[in-house]
Amino acid sequence: MSTSEEAPGATVATAMDDSMVSLVEIEPGLAVLFADRPPVELDFTPFEMMSAQTSKALTDQLAIASGIGNLTAQGAQGLVSAQGLVRLAPESVELLKTFQPMTSGGWNLGPIVDGSGRIVAQARYAPAVGAQSTAMLTALGPAAALLAIQLQLESISRRIDENIELTRDVLRALHEDQWATLLGLHETTMRAVREARAVGAVNDHIFASIATKDADLRKQRHLFMSLVRGHLKALDADPAERRAYIQKNIEQIIADTHGVLMAEGSWHRSQVLRAAHIIRDEANAVENERLLAELVAETKREHTEAMGDIARLLADIERQCRLMAELPGERSLPFTTKRRSIRDAVAMAEALSEQVAALRNRVHTRPAPLDPPVAVFKEAAPDEVLRVLRWVVPGEERLLALADVNLDRLVGDNAYIGVTPERFFISTQNAVRKQGTIEREFPLSGIRYVRFRERDKQGPVLDVITKDENVRLTFDDWASKGQGLDDARRLGNLLAAAMELPEDERRTDELLSGESSTGRAIAQ
Repeated sequence: MSTSEEAPGATVATAMDDSMVSLVEIEPGLAVLFADRPPVELDFTPFEMMSAQTSKALTDQLAIASGIGNLTAQGAQGLVSAQGLVRLAPESVELLKTFQPMTSGGWNLGPIVDGSGRIVAQARYAPAVGAQSTAMLTALGPAAALLAIQLQLESISRRIDENIELTRDVLRALHEDQWATLLGLHETTMRAVREARAVGAVNDHIFASIATKDADLRKQRHLFMSLVRGHLKALDADPAERRAYIQKNIEQIIADTHGVLMAEGSWHRSQVLRAAHIIRDEANAVENERLLAELVAETKREHTEAMGDIARLLADIERQCRLMAELPGERSLPFTTKRRSIRDAVAMAEALSEQVAALRNRVHTRPAPLDPPVAVFKEAAPDEVLRVLRWVVPGEERLLALADVNLDRLVGDNAYIGVTPERFFISTQNAVRKQGTIEREFPLSGIRYVRFRERDKQGPVLDVITKDENVRLTFDDWASKGQGLDDARRLGNLLAAAMELPEDERRTDELLSGESSTGRAIAQ
């Protein structure tokens, strides 16, 4: 296939088993496989839940929308057809997003890996995002809904039935009154999915068991989503209040999160099964087209929003529990029957986070250990401080610099100053080491002037003038010479690189308007 015959942002092509394979990407990480025969190397799912007539229409629409239809004009229709869906492993998607790939003819060249990280193909890859993705889905029309149903059923069948025994026991203990209903809905909808996959359709007999459960499904979903959003609201507080809330409510948070995963999963399955049931009604396909499109779009929107809230809650819980594990003090948290170690709470939060990440087809990640390029210390940055700050510094920001300084005031305190690409922070050393808190943060965009002044036989002085206040920090005597002075000077230079006076803060005066800045400089 020549580059001119491909639709940019639509296909990935590679040769496997001496067979030409093209993957038409309909959304990031998900592609439709065109081939003369299905390959065994990729995570492949044949089309199900649709008749042969619908499958052929889908193939034709995809071929036209992707530009692969040019092949049919060349007589390849009998050789190349849509075989099913291929899920690119999250690791593949992350590699192609985060690494600078080799390119050829506008395509990224990179590896495609399976779920275990094994490379199964080298591919040309152009992610379907933004306008390209919108154009593709618009061109597909009703076929997009069919593909969405297929994707959701595949995700459900593979991942949502993975049970986490430890958190399930917590849920059962704290929500004993809801447990039977939750478990019943879970088992009913999972059985319907298994039957539908076995039959290849959602017929009236399969859907009958789901249709009568709609009120219960929505009730459980609303109940547990409200509990999760209540936790999110309570955690939107200062660090001390957030930690106190987690210490008091960790078991309830874990139980409610597992509960919402079961309730949301059961509701989502029911909506997918309903859509698949509508698809089977081919006699009324025209009038059902708008209903199907609306159902799929609304289900996807609500499910994506719910899973995003769950992921945010778990990310915060996991981060806070890991932070508490690094701090001195209590090493356990209260649970119903007994206290559990903070490490147990970390394990529970991590297990749930990994399940949510899998359901969202994402990689569960944690912030990397900190290793600031600029470290201004007498010896080295303390490991215990870096371990604490790993969970305090915002996860997407790299720690560029960390220094041991003193606050310049009547009763001076030892402090740390840290710099990221977005901000700098100052906090007393006790606050960081004992409480895991950063006391003051300043955006780098607020820096107006930086002065670094060396002193004879004393550590240097660092003045940082921001939009709203002046900050003065001093260094101990070890920073007055040698490597200590070089490192302190580098910190000052780093902050000075952010100096800027915005146009709206600049001032003029007619008394100076007649003199050039050059003339004033000469006069001085």
